[in-house]
Amino acid sequence: MGHRFPMANKSFGQHFLSSPTVISKITSPLPEGIDAIVEIGPGPAVLTPHLAKYNVPLFVIEMDERFVELLAPVVGAEHIFRQDALEFDWKAFLDKHGFKSIWLVSNLPYNVSVPLTLSFLRIPEITHLTLMYQKEVAQKILPNDPRNAMGSLHAICRSQFELKHVVYAPPGAFVPPPKVDSQVLGFKRKEHSDIPLSNIDAFEKYLRLVFGQRRKQLGGILKNEWGADAALERLGQAKLDPQIRAEALSYDDVINLFKTAK
Repeated sequence: MGHRFPMANKSFGQHFLSSPTVISKITSPLPEGIDAIVEIGPGPAVLTPHLAKYNVPLFVIEMDERFVELLAPVVGAEHIFRQDALEFDWKAFLDKHGFKSIWLVSNLPYNVSVPLTLSFLRIPEITHLTLMYQKEVAQKILPNDPRNAMGSLHAICRSQFELKHVVYAPPGAFVPPPKVDSQVLGFKRKEHSDIPLSNIDAFEKYLRLVFGQRRKQLGGILKNEWGADAALERLGQAKLDPQIRAEALSYDDVINLFKTAK
């Protein structure tokens, strides 16, 4: 019964999921049209056997060498990449296998959850993601209460994906229990993204500008960066009051204002 977990490695931010309910919600159902599954940081193969039951190639990226022997019987040694997920060569992987629609699953290490998300977002072949976050970060990606909650993480993720809440994971769902609540989100890549990926770096830079001081009036933030005339003209085109605070923008406001760029 149950897993016998190795000691968690603090430097990797390891907390092993042990709740059957949460495990089941993360690993099912298989999204439609998937031709491969990639799990990041599988650790002692908690989610992995559930993902392996689908008749789809399964690969894992795991830094901690202690888990290779636990993972090898589940996925096969040749499907294990022992490296840092932030440094994984997606291009080489995709060139070799030719996958077109990957489901990426991960109980993300919390200290790198945002940079990893932003790197996955840029890979069009990753069409579905089921990712665990610290609840505070998940709420920035998909706020429960949208009032005054607009921010760069929500805008950039929503520009590429349909977002949904999957399940909450309280500290008791893990061994050892972390000090924070966790939340799992589902991402499904939009057939037509609201911002083309070719423009995503410019969009990210714009979001950093707009939301770097999200409680300040938008007109003031933009005047400093764009000059007063251009700022007022673009705000006018987007039908926005210069006195609005960035956090009070709607998603459509954020997209429309970006699209006023010449």
